[in-house]
Amino acid sequence: MPTETIASVVANGTGAAPTAGLHAEHPDRTLLLSGEETGERVAIHCEATSFDAATADLRGVAALRIRGTRVLTSQRLILSFWPTEPAEPALSRLLAFIGNRPLIGYYLDFTVGLLDRLVQPMVGMALPNQRIEVSSLYYGRKAKVPGKYAVDLRLDSILRDLDLPPRAGEDAYASALASAMVYLRLEPPRP
Repeated sequence: MPTETIASVVANGTGAAPTAGLHAEHPDRTLLLSGEETGERVAIHCEATSFDAATADLRGVAALRIRGTRVLTSQRLILSFWPTEPAEPALSRLLAFIGNRPLIGYYLDFTVGLLDRLVQPMVGMALPNQRIEVSSLYYGRKAKVPGKYAVDLRLDSILRDLDLPPRAGEDAYASALASAMVYLRLEPPRP
């Protein structure tokens, strides 16, 4: 699936700018608060202009679904954001994609903090999704090993230690896919 810009989302009619003041009736808010359990999770990663979620500009986001033991790479969403285009159409599409599913990621506090800053004015609330930080899962596993060893929490080091394929790049999609693989290695679904 190719990367989409805000302009292509609007041009293709796949998103509409939300109307201000309709937070309670906003369809994205309903999706986020849905009690429906899909059993899926969403691996997500953002690219931004800096590592300060309070001031960074969002440049890209990649999200892909996980169902059972499978990463559904065919069901992915890759969006690009540009400062001269409105973010709401693409954010609506992202919110529809993630719904109420738990979010999985590496450096997830940054990703969610950045998204919350943009989503909250749009739908009147921050993302309520459960969050699963893969570096925390990894640290929890390594901390159980006796000895005084420093734990290398860099994503590439985690992938190597878990005998997983290296990231195919430094973009948001490669990081989201890597997070999904780490999650499945450390927290395999129960039958």
